Amino acid sequence: MFSQKVTRISFSIAFSIVLLMWLVFAMDYLLSLKLYRYGLHPGEWSGLWGVFTSPFLHSTADIGHLLNNSLPMFILTWLLFYHYREIATKSFLLIFFLSGIGTWILGSPNYHIGMSGVIYGLTGFLVFSGFFRKSMRVAAISLFVIFLYGSMIWGVLPIKAGVSWEGHLAGLISGIIVAILFKQTGPQPAKLRYEIEEELGIEPAEQYWREDYVPTPPPNPNPPPVQIIQYTYTYIPEKKDSPLEDEKG
Repeated sequence: MFSQKVTRISFSIAFSIVLLMWLVFAMDYLLSLKLYRYGLHPGEWSGLWGVFTSPFLHSTADIGHLLNNSLPMFILTWLLFYHYREIATKSFLLIFFLSGIGTWILGSPNYHIGMSGVIYGLTGFLVFSGFFRKSMRVAAISLFVIFLYGSMIWGVLPIKAGVSWEGHLAGLISGIIVAILFKQTGPQPAKLRYEIEEELGIEPAEQYWREDYVPTPPPNPNPPPVQIIQYTYTYIPEKKDSPLEDEKG
């Protein structure tokens, strides 16, 4: 029941964000509002508004820009809010904010729009957070993300004109920073017995570190039945001559 509730909430959040991206695009396309003007513009104080608005703005001249961002945004947001529900909201907002600030600092003096920076931030967070926690379940998520979007690493290099590689780089760095900040919170791997004993200052009963250590075998849960042998003794006293008979002799 709890898992179904978490699935429903994480799905709703991811779907709502992608839906908002499409609604803004449709309004901009149908009404010719030229909303790119409200995107992030590095080097200008007025361009700082784009930290909050630019992720939801996409080029109306190329719907492929929005399509390429929709699926990864949905999957990564769903993974974040499903597996990191304790820190998901704080992590998402920090990635959203830091990727925008980083783009404003590093970016070229032009309008930067699109959700790509946040996508790179979510990818960086999921990958590095999984490795930091040394959890098989979380590590599997990291490998899944790498498998799907591993080629995205080339997006942080200035190899394609018209692409905000600065936003990609700022997003990736922000995701790694957030993963480091929250590596002690959220899902944690189960601790082994010796780790718990070390934290509590308890001297372990068995010296695991010794080279000649041989673990004590556990008791047999089904011991063989014990055979009971009974011995019966009968005492028979010996007969002796009476004193009367001696006198007669």
